[in-house]
Amino acid sequence: MEASVDRTKWTSIKTVMSRNVISVRATETVQNAWLLMMEAGITGVPIIGEASELVGVLSISDIFRSIMHRFEEAKALRQATKTDDDAKSAEKDELRHLTLAIRAVAESPVKSVIPKDQKVLSLSAEDSVDRAIHMMAEHSVNRLPVLKGTEIIGIVTRQDIIWLMAGRPGKSQPEPPSSQES
Repeated sequence: MEASVDRTKWTSIKTVMSRNVISVRATETVQNAWLLMMEAGITGVPIIGEASELVGVLSISDIFRSIMHRFEEAKALRQATKTDDDAKSAEKDELRHLTLAIRAVAESPVKSVIPKDQKVLSLSAEDSVDRAIHMMAEHSVNRLPVLKGTEIIGIVTRQDIIWLMAGRPGKSQPEPPSSQES
């Protein structure tokens, strides 16, 4: 375990980051961003603004949180104004409100579901993996964009760091040649 801890202090982000970064514009709809993430098999993407600058990171959790917020608001309003409905009618109303919340969020721009207090966090390619670990833990994030100036050149995820600590190549590194004999 000691070797993997030392490895994180001296390994630079550029050796573990993924270089093929999928990002979305802040003005893009949540639906398009969500579909893009699902097709790519990822759970978050950097968000870029008008001048292609990093403005935040969107995660599936942000989308779900936004849907639940809208749903809970509708549920509270329904309960405050409810008349004596039967259970079946209440269940239909709840499903309708959930559907409306999903639709409203899906049609919204990405910038509307990013938490207002979200700090824009990033790393440089020269930062250490140890720094990434501390930033992820301190801010409870699963991924950090890697910047060169204002350009996004990579992204590092918790999974990339786990692979490094396990001594396995990450998704952006090739597998070492097999040492099997014929």
